[in-house]
Amino acid sequence: MGFNPNLIRTIDVEMRSSDIDALRNDLENYISKIIDYPLEKFNGKGIVFTAGGVTHVTCLWVSINILRELGCCLPIEIWHVGNEISADVMTEFAGLNVQFLDLNDYEIIDSPGYYVKPLAILHSTFKEVLYMDADNICCRNPEYLFQLEAYKTTGTVFWADYWFTDKENPIWKIVDCDNFGLREQESGQILINKEQCWRALNVCVYFNNLGRYYYRLLYGDKDTFKFSWVALKLEFYMIPHNPATCGELREGVFSGNTIVQFDQIGEPLFFHRNLLKWDVTLASERKWEYIKKFHASPKVEIVHLRTEKGKKVVDFNGDFDLSEVPVAIGCLEDTCLSFLKKWRESKSYYPFLEHMHFVNNRFKYKEAFKMKYDESVSDCTSDCWS
Repeated sequence: MGFNPNLIRTIDVEMRSSDIDALRNDLENYISKIIDYPLEKFNGKGIVFTAGGVTHVTCLWVSINILRELGCCLPIEIWHVGNEISADVMTEFAGLNVQFLDLNDYEIIDSPGYYVKPLAILHSTFKEVLYMDADNICCRNPEYLFQLEAYKTTGTVFWADYWFTDKENPIWKIVDCDNFGLREQESGQILINKEQCWRALNVCVYFNNLGRYYYRLLYGDKDTFKFSWVALKLEFYMIPHNPATCGELREGVFSGNTIVQFDQIGEPLFFHRNLLKWDVTLASERKWEYIKKFHASPKVEIVHLRTEKGKKVVDFNGDFDLSEVPVAIGCLEDTCLSFLKKWRESKSYYPFLEHMHFVNNRFKYKEAFKMKYDESVSDCTSDCWS
């Protein structure tokens, strides 16, 4: 699987016609059996995150604190799997109007990395969900998105990625679509009314459940949302402004670490810090210096994905604008760094590092496990050791 500078995402998978037919027939059979939307089960609007482990919980802490700093009052659900978030860490989020929910109580989770995103949206108590990746930072209060007319009409808002799916990819035949000019979806933020899109959301769960086939075609769960809507011929609203990249400029070389996503009128809204996450950001390390954005109708549009000092970075070539980040974005990054500092100074931070070391190296994510500390001695024991 590769991301070519010409914006085409290619795969090294060949699929026989009989296999394509089998997948298409199985999909159609599944669609015919989707249960009706449960009218009394879900209510209200809210934000949904999935998180677990040091990396994502660190990002989560920064993202949620920024939302509250911006005046966002929407309730928040944090979905995790078993012991990948400790009880002590949960107490650090007290006062932020968040609820932690364990997917083990709803599904049989076979392994960490299971397709928690569509399952969290499906099982969320909210009828209307703004899903955000933990490493995604809002630069403005996102509550107004629920009032967009296009959202009210379609029940869905998607944001585009940099790439297009190769027209030779078998997914097009499986979902019976030839709209090859449709950009891939960047699923770091998704807005869904479950009542309007219940069938499509269930198809998304279906695609992810068959990830052994579809992840080879769709780069993990990223584009399973969009192709679920496509499979049902269901209308969705894609924000009509393609993503920019934010990063730093050193000796004339640009290194993008963050996807910049816009709202319906082209104003920046999300800074998805997907290539340099907060857990590996140094104190006072500012990485949002410049924004690269393609022209509205570029004649030349090239995206480079390269490795730099062991980390992936993005750069644009062609018809683009390069500008310094607005002062407000610089201030936003400073605020993120202040919340990062507060997290690292919290009493739960270092015990959580140790907790996750045991989770990753000894105890399964589903297994009950808790570190116990006796402050009278610098020692720790586990419930599982007695």
